[in-house]
Amino acid sequence: MNVRKLFYLLVSVLCLQSVCAADFTVPRLSPLPIKVEKQKVPLAGNWQFNPSPEKEFWKKGSVSNWKNIEVPGEWVMQGFEVEKGKAAGYFRTFTIPSAWSGQQIKLRCNGIYSDSRIYINGKEAGSHLGGFTAFELDVTDLVQVGKENRIAVSVISESLADSTSSASQYAVHPLGGITRDLYLFALPEVNLSMFHASTSFDTSYVDAVLKTNIEITNESSAVKSGLSLHFTLKDANGKEIQLKENARPVQNMAVGATEKAEISFDIAKPEKWDSEHPYLYTLTCQLKEVKKVLHETMRRVGFRQVEVRGNQMFINNMPVKLRGVCHHEVMPLRGRSVNDDMWRKDVELFRRGNVNYFRTSHYPPDEALLEACDELGMLVEVEAPFCWAHNTNVPEDMHDAVLVNQHVEMVNLNRSHPSVIMWSLGNESLKYAEYFKKAGEVVKQMDPTRPRIFSQWGPDADNGELEVTNHHYPGPTGPDKYRNSKRPVTFDEFCHLNAYNRLELAADPGLRSMWGPLLDKMWNDMYHSQGVLGGAIWAGIDDTFFLPGEKAVGYGTWGPIDGWRREKPEYWGMKKAFSPVKIIQKGNMSADGIVRFHVENRHNFSDLSECSIEWKAGGKSGRITTDVAPRSEGEFEVQLPESLRNTEMLELTVTGVRGFVIDEYCFRILPEQIKPQEQGQSGKLSCKEKADVIEIQLTGGAFTVDKRNGLLSAGQGGNTILLQSPALMVLPLNGDGEGVQMIGKDQKFKPYNPVCENWVAQSVTCLPGDELISIKVKGIYKEAEVYLSIVFIKMEKSLLSMTSLCFRIYLRDRLDWYFLCLLLLLIWIGNGKDIGACIRKTI
Repeated sequence: MNVRKLFYLLVSVLCLQSVCAADFTVPRLSPLPIKVEKQKVPLAGNWQFNPSPEKEFWKKGSVSNWKNIEVPGEWVMQGFEVEKGKAAGYFRTFTIPSAWSGQQIKLRCNGIYSDSRIYINGKEAGSHLGGFTAFELDVTDLVQVGKENRIAVSVISESLADSTSSASQYAVHPLGGITRDLYLFALPEVNLSMFHASTSFDTSYVDAVLKTNIEITNESSAVKSGLSLHFTLKDANGKEIQLKENARPVQNMAVGATEKAEISFDIAKPEKWDSEHPYLYTLTCQLKEVKKVLHETMRRVGFRQVEVRGNQMFINNMPVKLRGVCHHEVMPLRGRSVNDDMWRKDVELFRRGNVNYFRTSHYPPDEALLEACDELGMLVEVEAPFCWAHNTNVPEDMHDAVLVNQHVEMVNLNRSHPSVIMWSLGNESLKYAEYFKKAGEVVKQMDPTRPRIFSQWGPDADNGELEVTNHHYPGPTGPDKYRNSKRPVTFDEFCHLNAYNRLELAADPGLRSMWGPLLDKMWNDMYHSQGVLGGAIWAGIDDTFFLPGEKAVGYGTWGPIDGWRREKPEYWGMKKAFSPVKIIQKGNMSADGIVRFHVENRHNFSDLSECSIEWKAGGKSGRITTDVAPRSEGEFEVQLPESLRNTEMLELTVTGVRGFVIDEYCFRILPEQIKPQEQGQSGKLSCKEKADVIEIQLTGGAFTVDKRNGLLSAGQGGNTILLQSPALMVLPLNGDGEGVQMIGKDQKFKPYNPVCENWVAQSVTCLPGDELISIKVKGIYKEAEVYLSIVFIKMEKSLLSMTSLCFRIYLRDRLDWYFLCLLLLLIWIGNGKDIGACIRKTI
């Protein structure tokens, strides 16, 4: 036995001992049969619903005067209202196939929000507390095979699970309902009751160990012998990988007994899984009785290892940076109940936006999201369903049921997914020692292969106990503050979009354009700070819901994409900021057609040679490749042919290892060649200064600056075309907008654009010229002192002339309390035509 195997054996023994000491139970979630889609009875679809059912409604053979409701789904989103704290009723019938006779029949519920009891044919099958974790019930003794059966579900939205998650609070509506899929499936009486897989590498990160954790349960009425386990591993192309000792006997099993097994396989040089190369193997496990296959199941396996060393996280021995978003399960007309394979669509959409990391705020997702992350390549921090939990008093005798069991269910369902790189114990909650310490210990015992994090406002909320820490909204000084942190720090909420300052956004939509450059600056500083592991933008998707009756509620329009999965302008700012290939031009094109660039490869795992860089110039194109290791910098050059030596612009398009464009650049490689203006085209630009006014004469009209007040006007053919002189607005920064949350109020704001008052011109000076005329105006408003330049320029190859306005402003109050809006008016006059354009710009 080598040292590494001995180490893992000792870890397993220690974990087993500590599990016993912790005194917790892992609820059963059976490994699904390999062909479960063809072997299950789906219960999604149309149910009968009553928001206020009669007492013990589950005992009735049928219901009348109930309404139809779609399952999965929230009842509020379907127009139903249930009295707070009261139970709603669900009812439907189903038929168990006759072929299931003699088998164990299980009911899998992927999510019922939030306190439920399930009844089969009038008898209670079980209950569950928690709206975001899957659970399973054995209903073998309650169903009638080959006949019609009844299922009734009693659901209360409000519970300790609801209040400690604050999920209904920040969604601004009750989330009650059967919100995720549920179905029945059959297993043999002797079956696999648990099957998980994990991987680790040797010290050179070349060869690996594939470890399985398995439980076999005898649910028959007889002792069972002749049992064995058989394993098959196949690569992504379906080729079988030979496993040494791929069959293992199982000892005789008593009635009701459960046997545990930990079986490991040495795998030579497996393809590694990472977010840029999501390579998946398929591991199949068969439980046999002699030669008969009783239960066959499978896991998708990604060979990867997560470690924390000092203040960095390593995946497969590569230091990583996390470019992320906080991911909500949200659809505007369905609430938190997602369908239409939206999980995969979200991964694809954000992956194209150069995101490599999801934080599943603030609850575990449907497993379909993690399956998509495994397959497409997305790193995931799975968060337990707790938010502001300290605001709820959880009785001592309910601590395990509320605060520990939901963590256990989260880990037990999801710990075989290679995309999951860490567990979050919850969001922005105090009382770590009272509410979360034990849960954190249990999570570590169940899964020692991943770090833990407590997603909070500051880094010390976990008393320094967990492997990774974090800081929400650390501000621009955060990257430098945590450069030498003892632990990796994530900013797993940072740089949220302007969302709740709705009055400000109505006054100046240009604020949105500033978000991308600010994110780029922040992310650049985070990337170059060793102690900062990464961050997750709050939030990835608008958290808004449109209730029946056109009432909009939710936590806000935070997302770079909206609820309909349409990219907002900020999405492209995010994509640019998160680009894993940063290219900087080093100089102009040389005489022999060479353009040199500095490049920073911010990929965690991919050499730059795995990307394709295409250049375009002068209607021609070409491709270049260059070797730059992950997380490294280098240089490359583009050699343009002789025919393109006078080309002024060069475009570069970078296509990533997974086949989509990750960034585009446009560089000026030669100075702009402004050709001399042809005589007679635009006419003479002339200035005439009179006693009261300064007139600038153009071919098609005239501008006038009043020397008494410095105001600008323009006319053409006797008509006034500039109705108002450009004005300055100095608007206070404010968060007005009906609060953070959307609570159903009308969000239409009247334009807020008052101009500055009491303008007094102090001096007006004209600086004439043949090609450019500049008029300098100095003056004061009540709010500011202003130096204004009005510039008139002849345009190339055109009969047009243009004004541009430049302000130098000195506020009479603190600059950081305001944003400045300039109304820039560009006017072209010529050839009997006029064109006007108004642009408001934020300074």
